Amino acid sequence: MLHEILLSLSGHPSALFDAQHHASHVTSTTVALLSPPEAELLSSLAHLSRLHRRTRDHVSKIVASHPSVICRAVASAITSYHLDKFQRKVLEVESNILKQDASTVGAYNIVPLAGVVGEFSEWTRLMEWLWYMSNFMMASERSEQKANQPVASGAEVIDKLRTEAQTGYPDIESAALHLSTAAETSWLRQLATWLLYGRLPSFGASDFFISSEPDEDLAFSINHRLLPKFVTRQTASSMLFVGKSINQIRSLQTSSRTLTALTTSPSELELLPIHVKYLSEVSAPITAARLSDAVGNIRMSLSRNLLQHLLPREKIVEVVTVLYQFFLLGRGEFGMALIAEADAKLQSRHRNTTSSKPGHAIQGILLKEAEINSTLSKAWSVLSALGGEDDQTDDILDVAIDTIHLTVPTPSSNRPGTPGRAKESITIFSKISNVVFHDLLLSVPTLLTMDMRSPLDLFMSKSDLDTYSSINAYLVATRRAHLHLEQLWKHSAIRREYPPPPGYQFSNSVHGKSILKRRRQRMEERTRELRKVWATCAAAIFFLSESEGYFLGEVLKESFKHFLHWVTGPVRSQEPGEDVSTDSSEQLQTSTNSENQQHDPEALSSGHRQFLASVCYSLLLTDIPFTKAMRDFCTHVDELVAFVFRLQMIRQNLDLEEDDGVEDFMTNYKQEEKDVEIELDRARKRLDSDMKTLIARLRDIDAERVGSGPELNLTGKIDENQYEALRVGSVDRLLMKLDWGVPDEEEDEEQ
Repeated sequence: MLHEILLSLSGHPSALFDAQHHASHVTSTTVALLSPPEAELLSSLAHLSRLHRRTRDHVSKIVASHPSVICRAVASAITSYHLDKFQRKVLEVESNILKQDASTVGAYNIVPLAGVVGEFSEWTRLMEWLWYMSNFMMASERSEQKANQPVASGAEVIDKLRTEAQTGYPDIESAALHLSTAAETSWLRQLATWLLYGRLPSFGASDFFISSEPDEDLAFSINHRLLPKFVTRQTASSMLFVGKSINQIRSLQTSSRTLTALTTSPSELELLPIHVKYLSEVSAPITAARLSDAVGNIRMSLSRNLLQHLLPREKIVEVVTVLYQFFLLGRGEFGMALIAEADAKLQSRHRNTTSSKPGHAIQGILLKEAEINSTLSKAWSVLSALGGEDDQTDDILDVAIDTIHLTVPTPSSNRPGTPGRAKESITIFSKISNVVFHDLLLSVPTLLTMDMRSPLDLFMSKSDLDTYSSINAYLVATRRAHLHLEQLWKHSAIRREYPPPPGYQFSNSVHGKSILKRRRQRMEERTRELRKVWATCAAAIFFLSESEGYFLGEVLKESFKHFLHWVTGPVRSQEPGEDVSTDSSEQLQTSTNSENQQHDPEALSSGHRQFLASVCYSLLLTDIPFTKAMRDFCTHVDELVAFVFRLQMIRQNLDLEEDDGVEDFMTNYKQEEKDVEIELDRARKRLDSDMKTLIARLRDIDAERVGSGPELNLTGKIDENQYEALRVGSVDRLLMKLDWGVPDEEEDEEQ
């Protein structure tokens, strides 16, 4: 029976322990002859034997079929170390029995069953834990949760092993630490492929936290669910940046422009020994600080020796200036030219649809993408005609003409991506309000976008461009409402009597006097009726002018100056703790001796995201009630302006009927005048209500933001070279200008 027990513990099926699961067998009589104490002792060995076989078979299945390389490494460690150690324990007990060792064999060569059971008692808990871990990686056929439990990722196994190591059982702690070392070593090998060569793992890439975008070349994203918990988000962002940079360098090596820029700099292969040295300092168990330091050293080495030649400071300043002047309306004439061309395009389409078929009126108003691009082209022509004596300004305009264009977003992406929604976003960024403004410029939703050609995508991401598009749509909508209200004062026929009264000779006659008197009475009535409308329009223009002055002058202009000063400002020539002991590293780090060393591209990208987050916060784009009220305000401005022009056209036709006898029997202009006057008064009241809502919300924002601001520290530590966003003045500076007094109580009663 001892021989049968040892064979069963070694992993072989045994009729001694499994007779109850099979048909009748001759050895079943042996089991029936055992006393209850002996059967109880054998039950513990039977449990251990079954656990050994199940664990061995299931771990072999994990090694052969699991999609995660990390889980396969853990399963292999279970087989090669722990199960092998159990096998050696079985051989040790068998050897002691054969040698008649006194520790196992008693008097008269009797081997006590309790002694054999005691030799393996310490393995029961460990084997149960190994079975539990193997089921955690991939549910077995015997598991009840097989149908609902997916296979575990490598990051989940690493985190689970670190949690399991915090136990009071020394054997389980030791096993957890050993398996955790195997898992983290496998993860480091995957990471080394990405950090050193910029390539995704050839096997198990689906379990790696970085993946390539299927629709775009050289585009990668981070899946934070596949990251172990000891990796911070800032370290993961640096890992993504390093691999993307190496990919960019490799993809641009065939370009003559890139080759001329990199002739004096070493290649990434020459930097490989230094990067291997940095990464070799990280060993399991991995600590977050050591991993962050290693990744930071690799990033700084790559940035100083290669990326500064690939992405010079002048190019970054040029791109940032283009974004500020045309997306943030730093060049005000661009916004005015774009709005003017868009209005002209819509007016021409409206005139063309008047003669079209009734069923095709809406299709005639909607603009096509080619017409939208022609609108932007005409705006560029206007800016080029304005000219500029500064060559740099002309260069910026040339770059903008080549890279900026208007696009019609697809139905699945009507809402542009924002930092809070993007895949590579930082969670500290406040989400931009989901209120859209990009459908106010033209009859279809349009977005101002920019082509980010390589290697500029190392500095800016798709989410940053989407944020710029959202800010631009917001600013253009407010500027458009301002211009449309100001255009009312440019039409003399609306504010003054047109045509003018007859001359002196005609007005001296009795008939002339009666005509003049009738016209004056008619003009006085119309002026009195429109007095409230003009007052509301003047108040709206005052609100828009002060708001634009605050947003464009105090927020955007000052924030851009502060960010541009940080970009062009000097940084330290050498980072503390940098290892330059070897001769080769001294040769490769010669570029760091300059006094005005530029920031590395990842620091620039991080600072740029902080700049964008601060701008969105200061422009109140993160406040949903304010953006909703502003959207309603812009919509109601269009309604008011449309009713004013419609009323002016109706009154011109009425004047023709009364004065010249030109009548249109198909239209009742008097009834239309009454209807439009009612709608115009309603539009005026809505616009007035919107202004009160906006000012009330500004007061609430001023009270809510007292002593607070956006949290913009990405790394959680203070660095003298890290960008700190400018703290612009609070909205109380805007409120002081907008507070024109308490509304007239009589006007409120009349409304």
